[in-house]
Amino acid sequence: MASDELAERVKAAFARARQKLEVARHVLAGGYAADAVSPAYYAAFHAAEAALLVEGDEPRSHEGLKSLFGLRFVKTGRLPDELASILRELKDERQNGDYSVFPAITAAEAQRAVANAERFVAAVEAFLREQGFATGG
Repeated sequence: MASDELAERVKAAFARARQKLEVARHVLAGGYAADAVSPAYYAAFHAAEAALLVEGDEPRSHEGLKSLFGLRFVKTGRLPDELASILRELKDERQNGDYSVFPAITAAEAQRAVANAERFVAAVEAFLREQGFATGG
């Protein structure tokens, strides 16, 4: 992949991360705790996707993304250990919020999920900038 094309794809994936984070904040502020978790997860998902693109990886599933992110960045110490936990927890909470008829997500849990997504996105943004990629922000 040409470097200009890679830079554009990384920037686009990271823009989606920012967009989803803004949606999560908006939904949470509207009082929809269970519904705020899904965009919080997708903010982290798209941020991880942007980081993996830098490595030449394009996972084909949520599990693949989670696994590759852990292998490429967390196990190697390039990004903090807590990011793997955040990604895993957000994925689990998203599934509860999206698929459960009676989602068991409190306002406090949703606030924590959004805050975790913010930390995840910020850490990946710092990494991308260190790698020479513009994130648009």
